[in-house]
Amino acid sequence: MKHSPRTLRLCAAVVAVFVAATAVPPSAVAQPAPADPLPGEDAQLYNCGKAQKSFAVTLKPETELKDLLTWAMGFTCKNFIYESSILQRSKKLTVIAPNKMTPQQAYRLFLVGLSTMGLTVVPKGNVLRIVEAANAKSETVPIYRRGSPANSDDVSRLLLRPQHIAPEELSNALAVVKSNIGIIQPVPKAGVLVITDYSSAIRDMVTLTRELDRPASGEGIYTIPVKHADATALAQKLSEILGTNQGPGMPGGGGKSAGGTDKDAIAAAVPSKLLADERTNTIILMASEAGYLRVRGLVERLDVPTGGTGAESGSIHVYRLENANSEEMAQTLNQALSGASSNTGARRTTGPTRPGNDIVNVSGGSSFEGQVRITHDAPTNALVVLSSGRDFEALKGVVRELDVPRRQVFIEAVILELNVGSGLDLGSSFHGGLPIGEGEDGVLFGGVQGSDLRSLDLTSLASATGLIGGLIGPVLPNSQELIGTTIPSYAMLFQALAKSSNVNVLSSPHVLATNNEEAEITVGQNIPYQGGVNFGGFGQVPGATSSFGQLSIQRQDIELSMKITPIINASDMVRLKIEQQIQDVGDKDPTLGPTWTKRKIKTTVVVRDQQSVVIGGLISDRVSYSESKVPLLGDIPVLGYLFKYTKRDKRKTNLLLLLTPYVVHDQLDLQAIVERKTRERNEFLRSFGHLDRAKFDTRIDYRRKRGLVEEINRAVQTVEHDRDVLKALAAGESGMPSGPITYDLPGAGDGFADDGEGTTPTPTPTPAPTPPAGGKQP
Repeated sequence: MKHSPRTLRLCAAVVAVFVAATAVPPSAVAQPAPADPLPGEDAQLYNCGKAQKSFAVTLKPETELKDLLTWAMGFTCKNFIYESSILQRSKKLTVIAPNKMTPQQAYRLFLVGLSTMGLTVVPKGNVLRIVEAANAKSETVPIYRRGSPANSDDVSRLLLRPQHIAPEELSNALAVVKSNIGIIQPVPKAGVLVITDYSSAIRDMVTLTRELDRPASGEGIYTIPVKHADATALAQKLSEILGTNQGPGMPGGGGKSAGGTDKDAIAAAVPSKLLADERTNTIILMASEAGYLRVRGLVERLDVPTGGTGAESGSIHVYRLENANSEEMAQTLNQALSGASSNTGARRTTGPTRPGNDIVNVSGGSSFEGQVRITHDAPTNALVVLSSGRDFEALKGVVRELDVPRRQVFIEAVILELNVGSGLDLGSSFHGGLPIGEGEDGVLFGGVQGSDLRSLDLTSLASATGLIGGLIGPVLPNSQELIGTTIPSYAMLFQALAKSSNVNVLSSPHVLATNNEEAEITVGQNIPYQGGVNFGGFGQVPGATSSFGQLSIQRQDIELSMKITPIINASDMVRLKIEQQIQDVGDKDPTLGPTWTKRKIKTTVVVRDQQSVVIGGLISDRVSYSESKVPLLGDIPVLGYLFKYTKRDKRKTNLLLLLTPYVVHDQLDLQAIVERKTRERNEFLRSFGHLDRAKFDTRIDYRRKRGLVEEINRAVQTVEHDRDVLKALAAGESGMPSGPITYDLPGAGDGFADDGEGTTPTPTPTPAPTPPAGGKQP
């Protein structure tokens, strides 16, 4: 068969191409290009000199961890380490991969296989440590501060810092995509989340965060200056009324644009954040334009000056007390306000305090609209109150109820004491003696001596009373040398004394006391008495001056004291705490000195006004008999009185303590008490005509007295002043009417609307606010 030249040339070209193709060496055949490591993957995996070519996965079924690691070391350059116990606890897996894989793909398959076994890798230098996935969160794993880790199944840690959403809310949203070993720990103060999980799960969390962490639609930062109110307190009230959105997508968080905001959107708008700057007294909020307009409308309604004029319009007020003590009043009010504040949980104390002054800040209480601070000024007896005018008016009502004259009571006590006594002293004393021996150098004597009358001591005659008789002989010779003193050679003394005493004591102490205040009255004298005799002649150095017989005088306070604390109730019943003490001089012994008597009573009684009551008393009947005699001789009838000394004493005491309170209702009661006591004094003076009568008259300046008309006039003035203040507070100075709040809607227009019959003016739209006075910050 014959071919054409064109056909022959075509065949020759095909043969030449085939020969050329078969002559190319095998190394010149195109190989798949090695894939670059993904962000976050280890570059050493691909730069250790091993061939970067695709290969088939030849893992057998039910592969164990040891075999899986041996397979991975064939294409990676990493070193692996693990505990032998992990081999016993690890699971087995089966890999089905019909297509060839690059080393990068095979390493990711290796990590997935480890996670299937419940294991993962933790880098330790140039070694990969095989650990259980549940324990990897406590290991030192790579920490990423920006970006995200590789899309693999090794464990890593990420510091996620959201910009527009709270860390706690973002943590709740990310919990749905974390693995079973993952941990999401929010740190609210730092504004970050610490996430520990598989790298693939962390990448999913980062992707979800990018969708959630976005600012609310149309939100901006606005500032609203506050002129009259406290920005901090006003911001707190607005937060309680409106609430705040805690993230994007919440109802009311967005709004229409400036040209499309309507009243319904404003009424439903809620700011995302709202706080106050105390230094500039400004409210700062993050909200949409509708939310800003709503907050501004409330601020304009609330930021008005308090009513009143002069001192009433200020925040510092002074109230001068008329009857109460300013320090005690301040303490009482502070305790009451502190209790009210603690019940509402809104107590706050700030600012410096003066020493000795109690200051309490109360805010948010149920009875006051703002902060109330109270202190006192002791020199002027006034209260200093830092509050609004309305709160001060409410506080004045409480102060007036407490600042009233304290009730008084005139207490009159009567002490009735009657002492009746009688006694009989009868006896004798005698002795006799004569010198004996050669040269009369001895003395023989004997006799009977009494206790009060002694014949051997003639000085006892100086203090003896009653009928005294007797016979005294000459001085006994040698008595001075033998006894140390001279005595009569013989003496006989006789004494007969009958005693009778009647003492009637009437004491009437009285005192005017204030309700619930202790009153005390003390009346007495300082009495001297002989304490002893100083025998200074004995035991002194020879030649010293002798003070034989010098008396020692001492003094004793004899007082009648009474302490009373009255408590008067509304029914004129008086509760009296009484402590009364009576001291007096009793019998006087010529040798031992006087005897002191003391009566004391301490009790509490409840009596009615002008009712006398016996608070205590004493009845005593005392009989004593004493006899000193010579045995046998003293028992002889009639003659026995020469050998004995008898004393009989009988005493009766009747003590009664009475007390009568007189409640003072007004000044007329005090005047009646003055007149009665003056009359009693005049009667006392008349009973002793020889005493000069001293007249006492009080001087009264009637120009300074406040009568009934002046009291009524002052009460009327006080009522009228309070009425004017309350009226001014109710009206206010801002002129803001009550009712629903109207909003200025931004937008274009001529400011008027035509309804067909005429034109009705409408509020001119206000332009968008500009910083810093309420402007939106870019």
